[in-house]
Amino acid sequence: MNCYICTAPAEYYFSKQFDRFGLDTVDYERCTACGTVYAQTLLELPEYQWQSVCENYHGSYRGSGDNPDDPNWHVRLEQQAKVLSKLADNGLLSTGRPWLDYGCGEGELAGMLDTGIGQIARYDRYWKKEGYLQEPDLIPGDFDMVISTSTLEHLRSRSSMDALARLVTDDGCLGLHTLVRGEIPCDPNWFYLLPVHTIFYTNRGMAQLFDQWGFLSSLYVVEARLWVWFRKPLKQLLKEKPELVSIPGWHIAEGFMAYWP
Repeated sequence: MNCYICTAPAEYYFSKQFDRFGLDTVDYERCTACGTVYAQTLLELPEYQWQSVCENYHGSYRGSGDNPDDPNWHVRLEQQAKVLSKLADNGLLSTGRPWLDYGCGEGELAGMLDTGIGQIARYDRYWKKEGYLQEPDLIPGDFDMVISTSTLEHLRSRSSMDALARLVTDDGCLGLHTLVRGEIPCDPNWFYLLPVHTIFYTNRGMAQLFDQWGFLSSLYVVEARLWVWFRKPLKQLLKEKPELVSIPGWHIAEGFMAYWP
């Protein structure tokens, strides 16, 4: 295969044996240029089988208030809600158009934001609840803020990645939580190799994706494990809110903020 981000060839990296959720051996490939790693076997599953894997995996814990593979998820969501609310309060995130929680699962983060921001639209391809948006409701350029937490690592095509980014208004923002690091370890026992994780991003790959999608500056908040991508250049952001550079644990940069080594 060729890398979804930089189109360079990807080569075999390692394999992992799952033996659960209908999976056995999953092969992983690594881009020879940007280092992005792909769960090739998962990308090649027919849609009906992939949907079954997703529903069985997420259904094994949803509704329990616990996720054994991500025990700190609720605390992290609370921190993300605080960051997004603070950015909206100080005017850096517009609320003139709707906000969308894309891949929202049970809608916990959107629920935390509803009171301060207003009703947050919710969408999840594999987890449907009353009031959630459907595919035809996802209108490109219609959302001032698109939040994608623990979702980017579940996508299976470049078109699905681009579809997410296109939902943001021309002057809107994208909020992301996913694992990004300098290199993806060649280790089948690495904790992040879950049955539903398909793409593993490097700083190099994410910086290219950031540029391709037309963003100019980014903020990373360590405690919330959250990136916010802006269409505005860094100089304009700091002119509007110079205090951004002095908040502990908040890191802002021109281009993609590559925080993790």
